[in-house]
Amino acid sequence: MNPLDAICNKPRKDAICVSQLRNAKKVDQAILQERPDVKIFLPFRFYFWKPKDLFKLHTYNRYLAATGGDHVISLIDEISFQFPGSPPLSQIDDIPPEQFCNGDNRPEECGFNCECTHAVDIPMNAIVEVVLVDEVQSPNLSHPFHLHGYSFNVVGTGRSPDQNVKKINLKHALDLDRRGLLHRQFDLPPFKDTIAVPNNGYVIFRFRADNPGYWLFHCHFLFHIVIGMNLLIHVGTQDDLPPVPPNFPKCGNHLPPITPH
Repeated sequence: MNPLDAICNKPRKDAICVSQLRNAKKVDQAILQERPDVKIFLPFRFYFWKPKDLFKLHTYNRYLAATGGDHVISLIDEISFQFPGSPPLSQIDDIPPEQFCNGDNRPEECGFNCECTHAVDIPMNAIVEVVLVDEVQSPNLSHPFHLHGYSFNVVGTGRSPDQNVKKINLKHALDLDRRGLLHRQFDLPPFKDTIAVPNNGYVIFRFRADNPGYWLFHCHFLFHIVIGMNLLIHVGTQDDLPPVPPNFPKCGNHLPPITPH
């Protein structure tokens, strides 16, 4: 299952890709339309810290000490995710608007290690297509991505058909998509809530955004979550959500009161 060579666009006897499976249930016909309402390309990779920048005096930066001694953080669409100080579902007014960002709205002076609460806004009931592009490209490593709040239909997975391109990236994936060379199959695409992205490859999945809220989308390697390989899928608006119950606990309520000395 899910061969590392990511050859998924032709029958084979030694392996099966998720996109070659068929759904046992009826598939929403809108999922199978040629053009989705929203299409999101999400390249992901690591940013390699320089020790002189990472260990500056009076700073405390996140990093993972990777094999070989590199110090890295994770980026999705060039953003390393930071959790907000309060839960957006129940305390959205307590979060400064400038805390949120996305690929089209990055903070000013956001450098190579751009850090903010990465959130992608999706209208209610939109048919959404997500294209994950592996720019990490570590041999024998396929990143498993998980979406909270939804199951999605996997419509494609593979690697670039262009033999002259040794490493895929966002620019190349966009070019393949324009040329109709990103493989998609719409014959009962299977349901998943977690999908492994083949190294140096891509995955395409679709879902109907009918569950409002702020849903975490993340790599399922815990150490990649900690260094920012996440984002929020924000579906709908506050008006689409039920009201916060009266006296609902707030962030910090669990702390004991401070007694002055």
